[in-house]
Amino acid sequence: MTAIAKKANVVIGSLYQYFSDKSEIMKAILARHNADVDTMVREGISNLKTVDEFLNAMDRLAEAYFELHRTNPLYKSLWSAVQTDQALQALDVEDTLRKARIAFAVAKPLYRRVDEAELMATCAFVMQTALTAARFAIAIPRPLGKRTLGIYQRMSRGLFLELGRTK
Repeated sequence: MTAIAKKANVVIGSLYQYFSDKSEIMKAILARHNADVDTMVREGISNLKTVDEFLNAMDRLAEAYFELHRTNPLYKSLWSAVQTDQALQALDVEDTLRKARIAFAVAKPLYRRVDEAELMATCAFVMQTALTAARFAIAIPRPLGKRTLGIYQRMSRGLFLELGRTK
């Protein structure tokens, strides 16, 4: 907490006025991040009429998500905290499921013949894999990390295309 107060250029007492410990700070950062990404997802996949529009929007969202994490060094610390804090892990899973429900609501009318449970599971998997792929991409050497975006997009697109072939 002392290092955080020093870096933020505030008196440590002021920091404790708002946060009881570092975990509370990380929880607040995670909540802000999740809200920002929720907005990005909602705006990114609104008003789609075809499967192709949905797939293209999901590709653009992946690009935006990867860029968000590549350009904000704060998220490296956040992901480390999430891995070691059970309360943050629970928030992270809850967030993934919320984003999956957003994608499901958009995809459902486009995939009328697909079992709803299968569609929801696919949306959840794609959302969680985006998190994992972005975290991995920023942790490895940049040229290799940049390639992970295309791999993720092909995998995600392939899963949704396969669903469309399901009868």
